[in-house]
Amino acid sequence: MVHHVVYIPGLGDSRPRGQTVILYFWKLFGLNVHYFPLGWADKEAFEPKLGRLLKLIDELELQEGAVSLVGVSAGASAVLNAYAKRGGINSVICICGKINSPQAISERTYRINPAFKQSMFGVKQSLDKLTPAQNSRIMSIHPLSDGTVPLSDTAIPGAVEKTAPVVGHIFGIFYSITFGAAGIAKFLKSQAAKAKQS
Repeated sequence: MVHHVVYIPGLGDSRPRGQTVILYFWKLFGLNVHYFPLGWADKEAFEPKLGRLLKLIDELELQEGAVSLVGVSAGASAVLNAYAKRGGINSVICICGKINSPQAISERTYRINPAFKQSMFGVKQSLDKLTPAQNSRIMSIHPLSDGTVPLSDTAIPGAVEKTAPVVGHIFGIFYSITFGAAGIAKFLKSQAAKAKQS
């Protein structure tokens, strides 16, 4: 079965920093990755960005196979907002995701990335819409410690929590999408198998 994965990078997504090359190899695990930068700093509001993301999800859902979302750092807020709007999504992976405490982010960061502020302040409402069953299809991955995103800000009640055996935000992301890719694929495929059986 084809498994489509829409991958949303974090802030600074105008510079992929090798992510697209790494994600190309996810096909070895049976994952068809669609790299989808939102353009956090381009001054466009979040809603049109979310609309394009939802359109891509709808198009992929018309094809054969399952559709899952992966959000990295700031991208975690976007995938959770999308997840709350589309019931057909198989599962969600948040990698070093900034999910909680939107008020703790500096105004300078929000000024540079206005869509991020809108996305962050919509996450709580999106999470409130999710059922326990939907939460169980979310995996939140974080490193042992993270000076950029506090570990408490990555937590989602009822979600699967996984710790990458590294320290730091960038190292947590890098480890997760390289050495942790097999584990991500296993989780996504297991959720797809459960959905098929139900």
